[in-house]
Amino acid sequence: MALTLTVRLRHGRYDAGDMRPSRAEWPPHPARLFCALAASAVQADDWDALRWLERAGAPVVRAAMDDARPGRTDSYVVTNQTEQKSGSQSWPGRTNGARSRAFVTPACDQFAVVWPGADPDPGVLAKLGALARRVPYVGRSTSQAEVTVTDSLPDDESAWSELAPVALGTPGAIELRVPYVGYTDALQDAYNRGGRAWEAARALPYSQVVAMEEPVPTHLSPWDDLIVWGFERPSARISGDQVARLTLALRKAVMSRVTEPIPAQVSGHGADDKTHVAFLALPDIDQPHSDGHLLGVALALPRHMPAEDWNRLAKAVMADPLTRLTPWPGEPLRLGQGQNLRTLRRGRWTGRSEGTRTWVTATPMMTDSFARPGRSYEQMVAKSLRRAGFPDVTNVEVSTAPLTRGAIWRPRPGSLPANRPKKPIVHARVTFDRPVVGPVIAGSLRYLGLGLFVPEGGSG
Repeated sequence: MALTLTVRLRHGRYDAGDMRPSRAEWPPHPARLFCALAASAVQADDWDALRWLERAGAPVVRAAMDDARPGRTDSYVVTNQTEQKSGSQSWPGRTNGARSRAFVTPACDQFAVVWPGADPDPGVLAKLGALARRVPYVGRSTSQAEVTVTDSLPDDESAWSELAPVALGTPGAIELRVPYVGYTDALQDAYNRGGRAWEAARALPYSQVVAMEEPVPTHLSPWDDLIVWGFERPSARISGDQVARLTLALRKAVMSRVTEPIPAQVSGHGADDKTHVAFLALPDIDQPHSDGHLLGVALALPRHMPAEDWNRLAKAVMADPLTRLTPWPGEPLRLGQGQNLRTLRRGRWTGRSEGTRTWVTATPMMTDSFARPGRSYEQMVAKSLRRAGFPDVTNVEVSTAPLTRGAIWRPRPGSLPANRPKKPIVHARVTFDRPVVGPVIAGSLRYLGLGLFVPEGGSG
């Protein structure tokens, strides 16, 4: 149940002064409407209905807060002071005084005062309805209004905002005069002794209720786990342009360890409709002194990889630990796990658990599409991300040069697999339409480590 008093301003204007008369009252104060009902009370039952209402607690106010246009009228009115030299021809002995009155024209000609938890019995509801029908105006007599009473919540007006009572000291709160227990008797007493209604007023802090937006669901990467190895003190730093040479060596080493038949998502053969294992090389990026040299390698495991295949792969590289790579003739690279470097932490490539919207390439992306007239690089990057299993993007920035410190410029000539179609290679910064949990890898060579993104601004 609820009790709602809805006010329609007949001329679309609300004439009422604020606590400072030079300013217009807006939003409307609940006590203002209560006083309008009290001015219509005649019988004892009317006053009893008002006493019930004052005990219903502090209401909420629904009114159009945006685009409310303030205004002012200047006029001369007859005063109550009498003088021998009168200024009024209609009221002998009275003088005319200049008055300036503030008003407001809201974007919506209706507002409502609502007691959400109120449960009036039929008799009280009928009596309040009768009082409302007798109300000619709310505020000044120039603010003609139609007041209705219902025992339900009002239909939402698109222009309305809701204001509700808040704790004392709430930043940005405004004071609204409200009914309280004993308010009816206080108004009667003020009237009987020639006082004003505002003398009996009490105010509470109110604040606009901000609607909570529906949380945007987080998109999970097609890859849900990373197995990471760091390089154990190589004789020299490995340049980032060797990315493809390292990932091809990692793939070869892993394939040699997995027992036959090799799962399709590991070999990439016969799993065209599924996400494959991605073989990655991890560069030193996004730090003040990052230069893009390679710090380690990793396997990105598909989210929907069968448990049996996952276990076979993990056993192949962890039960008998993978400790060496031979990307070129000579001394092999020694691998180790448990590295503490930030780049080698899983969270550096997956981002925050709640997801990240903006990602930037750490290794250049080879797009899935060929360049054609009328097809922009931005469109090709967006298409590659969708094809890899990521959501739509709202913004794409494309560059031939890296967009974050240390990102790899290009793979070394001759290091890519032979007979690969030559498609555009670009760097990109993308913003998805929702938060994404990585790793984010896209493009035609994503399974060999090109098109690896990192969350903008870093992560855990």
